[in-house]
Amino acid sequence: MSDLVEFLRARLFEDEDTARWAADYRSRPNGGPDLSGDERWQWVETHSGERLRLGRRPMDHLQRPVSLRSVNEYPWQSRPGFGPHHVLDVSFVKEGVALHMARHSPARVVAEVQVKRRLLELHSRMNGTGVCQACGEHVREGGCTTLRLLATPYSDHPAYRANWRV
Repeated sequence: MSDLVEFLRARLFEDEDTARWAADYRSRPNGGPDLSGDERWQWVETHSGERLRLGRRPMDHLQRPVSLRSVNEYPWQSRPGFGPHHVLDVSFVKEGVALHMARHSPARVVAEVQVKRRLLELHSRMNGTGVCQACGEHVREGGCTTLRLLATPYSDHPAYRANWRV
């Protein structure tokens, strides 16, 4: 197995583990069921619980108390005073940040990791002459272009190698 494949497996494990931890209600006060990363988030107005309809104005700010809530319902509350959907309360957040947080909920991260793992497995198989069996590309620098592209988001990781750049 190439160093690039090992590197990608480790990063994908970290991504999935972090997403599952964010969705694991047992890691919160008073515990809860294991949601296995299947948690989706939305922003609501803190006092009314009304779902916010966020636009695409990244410089706008939500200057009233808002809460990031799980769409999933838990059988009990996380903390006294917070509802069974509570994830985070803030009084000020950039709308673009709010959109990004809700869009990249644990469920989405876990789904993306599963797709990337499938691509990793497909493109980590080489024939006897060093050609990727999935794309037919002659492998260089530890992996085909697909594997090196999968590594690109992790280029700031200390174990990332410059020769993996596409």
